[in-house]
Amino acid sequence: MAAVLWTSIVLVLCLIRLDGAPTVDVMNFDKYVHTAFHFIFTMLWYLYFRLHFKKENKYKPFIVSFVSSVLFGILIEILQQCCTASRAGDVFDVLANMLGASVAISLFFVLDNYKCLEKIS
Repeated sequence: MAAVLWTSIVLVLCLIRLDGAPTVDVMNFDKYVHTAFHFIFTMLWYLYFRLHFKKENKYKPFIVSFVSSVLFGILIEILQQCCTASRAGDVFDVLANMLGASVAISLFFVLDNYKCLEKIS
């Protein structure tokens, strides 16, 4: 399943040592990466939950995928702070994660209102 694979990739990339990784000379580049990670994370989990919950509750996939993304992002920051020597937790990373999740949910909410997602159900 794509959502589980993406979750695993994000987890590994956020916890591994990046000492030899190339640097990008863009201010706050890591925040853009966090936003993109959680945008994709939220989209994939939204699609999974939309299929899983069917028509049980129209808003449940929105809520569950957003909350899952936020909690996962917070968990990663805690793990970075407590369990790694080369990474540190950052509240601004959590805010970037929330931005990515919010943009994904907003996009799907608009698409859902325009009935663009009906073939997925």
